[in-house]
Amino acid sequence: MKTSSTLADMKPQVTVFINNEKHVVDRDQTIWQACESAGFRVPRFCFHEKLAVSGNCRMCLVQTGPRGFPTVSCTSKVMEGMEIYTESKKSHVMRGHVMEYILANHPLDCPICDQGGECDLQDQSRLYGF
Repeated sequence: MKTSSTLADMKPQVTVFINNEKHVVDRDQTIWQACESAGFRVPRFCFHEKLAVSGNCRMCLVQTGPRGFPTVSCTSKVMEGMEIYTESKKSHVMRGHVMEYILANHPLDCPICDQGGECDLQDQSRLYGF
């Protein structure tokens, strides 16, 4: 009877290709969760495990499919055979544009930025901006 309980606990899984590597992940995961569980870091600002997913910041954009459509990874679920590219040139360019937009709307008189570069946004812009 132990086998029936373990079969009931098993979640359905799908096979995805992240940066051309084959990974088996839970079907109910988002693209972002699948990438993180496979060891690929995808930047995000608005995602938090205990809050509802909003997908507002768009920093988690990844390239999906052979044509490279931009996809918000924190709101999109994985599908069988999905191709995900987190480190492609197109992914970096998309994130760079998002970072440029965020910085354009950042106040010029930010008290944290004035304290000598202790701003998380500045650190993120160095990592993901142009």
